[in-house]
Amino acid sequence: MKYLLLFILLPINLMAQDTLHVGHRFSQMKNLELGVTKDIIYTELNGKVNSVTLKTRKIEKLKVNGKSYLSFRHEWNSGNPDFNGWFDYLCDAETLKPVQHVRMVKKIGKEAFAFTDSKITGLDSAINNTKSDFSLELETPTFNWEIDLETYSLLPMKANYHAVMNFYHPGAGKPKYYHLKVIGSEKVALPNGKSMDCWIVFTDYGGSQPTRFWYTKKGQNFVKMEGKYNQLTIRKERIF
Repeated sequence: MKYLLLFILLPINLMAQDTLHVGHRFSQMKNLELGVTKDIIYTELNGKVNSVTLKTRKIEKLKVNGKSYLSFRHEWNSGNPDFNGWFDYLCDAETLKPVQHVRMVKKIGKEAFAFTDSKITGLDSAINNTKSDFSLELETPTFNWEIDLETYSLLPMKANYHAVMNFYHPGAGKPKYYHLKVIGSEKVALPNGKSMDCWIVFTDYGGSQPTRFWYTKKGQNFVKMEGKYNQLTIRKERIF
């Protein structure tokens, strides 16, 4: 009887995981917040603020040769100019399927990538591309980790929701599957005295960095993030 019970429960647990593959049409695409938003990012070490960065994010729709795309532009500025920079990312408008990613950091230079289902390569059309010889074979297409906040906002959040997604940071390491779980909800207070009812989403990035994200229940807009990496605390908060 005990073995029979395990056999019955196993499929239920597997079904509870929503594995989202590249090409998935997000039913919550209406939640993607177009226009400009700003976040402040800071790290703490031993209770003291270690660094502060201001990030501006811009999302807009555009058409190229009659096909609809989404354009993501991130710019960040910190106390260390060498690490200031930006990236432009182009993807399919309904699935976030990657097309190309161009990143510029002062100390590193330009890094530009082109995506297909089976490979990521250096973008031929990018001038002064330090990753022109880059090539990575893919076992399966991957989502872009550099727009994680925007991608998470499209998940059909509800109590105990559990998604599994394949992410890759262009030019670094190899793609991996990550677990994203809605672990609860909380009212987040704003400086004006009002509060927002939020879902809390958790991932541990494969065990290396336990992190929580807060998204409004209405519209699923990003509010804040808090993560741990060794002794470092990483915080990101939206500027309202």
